[in-house]
Amino acid sequence: MSDIETTVRNLAAIAAAKKLLAEAEAREKSALAGQIARGTAYAYTASGEELGYATVPKPTQPKPVVTITDEAQVFPWLVDAFGPEVIEQRVMLTEQGRASLEAFMLEEHKAAGSEGYFDLPGVSVSVPPAKDPAPRFTPSKRVVELVRGMAAAGELNLGDVLALEGGGDHE
Repeated sequence: MSDIETTVRNLAAIAAAKKLLAEAEAREKSALAGQIARGTAYAYTASGEELGYATVPKPTQPKPVVTITDEAQVFPWLVDAFGPEVIEQRVMLTEQGRASLEAFMLEEHKAAGSEGYFDLPGVSVSVPPAKDPAPRFTPSKRVVELVRGMAAAGELNLGDVLALEGGGDHE
């Protein structure tokens, strides 16, 4: 197996481990919620060192939330109740106006090339530096099942992939 194949296979194992860890975490948190209604539970190593703790906080009291569904309808009442300083009138670009301006500026920038571009006060066109491509891994929908099978068949040692000391025999 090539180095690339090994690396990509390890990424698949890590993706499976993430999914399994998320499932295990949800399962354990659910179990904790069933065991303590409120409070803190600590975990320790066999030698007595604290591993961490889990807490179930006091439930929060729901608070009322005001949702204004149409400001224009409430303006007359607001002005009457609190005075005209509680509202302001704004002039804003519409989505179409913004899209049209951006398209125009991009065309002008493209047409000008390296010589510059159309100068419009309040608008600028910049080109950010190129980003280095970052490696990505997209796991198969069956990655957990497949990695479990590979581990069971001895084709993959998760201890080695996760660089755990004492992870087992090396291939």
